[in-house]
Amino acid sequence: MKKTVALWMGMDIQTTSGPCLQPHRLQYWDENAFKSQNPEEPFHFKADALTALSFLQLSRLRQNPFQPPHIDFHFATTSWLAIEPHHEMFVRCQPRVASLRKQLSPRSHQATVHFEHQLTEILESSQTPRGFNLDVLTDLISAVDSMETKSGHALLYNFQVQFSKETIRTLHHLHSLLFNLRVLIAMDHNAYIQDPTYESVQVDSISDYLPKADYVGNDALLYWQFSQMKSQIPESSWNQMQKSFHQLSHNATCLIENLPQSFLKALPKDSREDSLYLLQMDWLLGTEAGLLFRVREELYGLLDGYEKVFWPQLEGKPHQPAHQLLINCRLEEKHLFPTQEAA
Repeated sequence: MKKTVALWMGMDIQTTSGPCLQPHRLQYWDENAFKSQNPEEPFHFKADALTALSFLQLSRLRQNPFQPPHIDFHFATTSWLAIEPHHEMFVRCQPRVASLRKQLSPRSHQATVHFEHQLTEILESSQTPRGFNLDVLTDLISAVDSMETKSGHALLYNFQVQFSKETIRTLHHLHSLLFNLRVLIAMDHNAYIQDPTYESVQVDSISDYLPKADYVGNDALLYWQFSQMKSQIPESSWNQMQKSFHQLSHNATCLIENLPQSFLKALPKDSREDSLYLLQMDWLLGTEAGLLFRVREELYGLLDGYEKVFWPQLEGKPHQPAHQLLINCRLEEKHLFPTQEAA
């Protein structure tokens, strides 16, 4: 009979008070905590398992902190790859991203190399003997801003930022940790409200970072058509109109100005709007800049409050008293590759 491979993960999420709870520290259980609990099934979308698995991948622990103590780290890595949808989308986008990059001029790597060093230092300084101090992680915001300043290019719709494989892997685990941590906060918030129709909060992998991306595609097409008319418009008028585009349709102008003219001209006329929308998705879900952009937005949520960054409908609401959230789930191979009957 085949032996069942499993990993029982137990963690405490310490929070601070607010209109919704704010995660503050992560700490894995000691042996006594495991003895006083019984393992549970992972949540449906496995946000609890992904939070714990990402924590394990990011930590520099010399041995597995979960149960059983003899488990191989290989199972944890395989499990994360099997159930993390954002990583799968990143991989699927790579052929299209690579094709676009061939038409773009390479940029200096000095700023990105410096950022990679800062990322390593901040992650190491945020680790506690048994977990992570999330407040220290927000120092990464300044590191990202510094990289943008030194390179002279913002992250938004930047297809040219490239990191080492190790840094990409670290950013994937960091985003997975922060995103799924916010999912757990949302689940806790929604469990205590009286009217889910009006009071519930949601988590979305796209609109949380790029709201109204379809409108941006329409505005981008309009800006590109306008830019083709430069020779037909007086310079002073053209400069003023361009300034207005940058002020009123910043994302749209940024998208067009990060794409090569040859690429834009090659887009079929009858599908340009759809193509510009899909380009935004490829950037957000399939580039290093998009991945880092998502990480920074999650860190803004930790720093300023989720209600200010993701859930503005909660601003001004009464504060919830801080309480500790628990992750207690047993992950098995059947959760990674469910049978048709189980699905």
